[in-house]
Amino acid sequence: MMVYNLMTCQGGDWTFAILGGCSMAWIAIAVVVFLILISRRQADDGILAGTGYNFIGAAALGLGTVITLVTVTGSAKWSLLGGILGVIIGGFGLGMFFSDEGGYE
Repeated sequence: MMVYNLMTCQGGDWTFAILGGCSMAWIAIAVVVFLILISRRQADDGILAGTGYNFIGAAALGLGTVITLVTVTGSAKWSLLGGILGVIIGGFGLGMFFSDEGGYE
């Protein structure tokens, strides 16, 4: 089984190209981080105001899924899709049960 390393960009057919597999994986992580932050802000006072949102659950499940999938598969596309689903399930799914109402200001 091939393991892909995000820190050294080694594994499989990854190269140090600008839009290679490793840099696309890092871009997928950045997209998921921005999605976590934007959805938290929207749940506080945006279009989703009043919706329960769990920031910790979204960060843990979203980033955990991205890092796990990219390490195992090496595919940035599948890891991005898994990260988006992790943000939805961790943020809004866990937000139904454990909602952190503000407290970060």
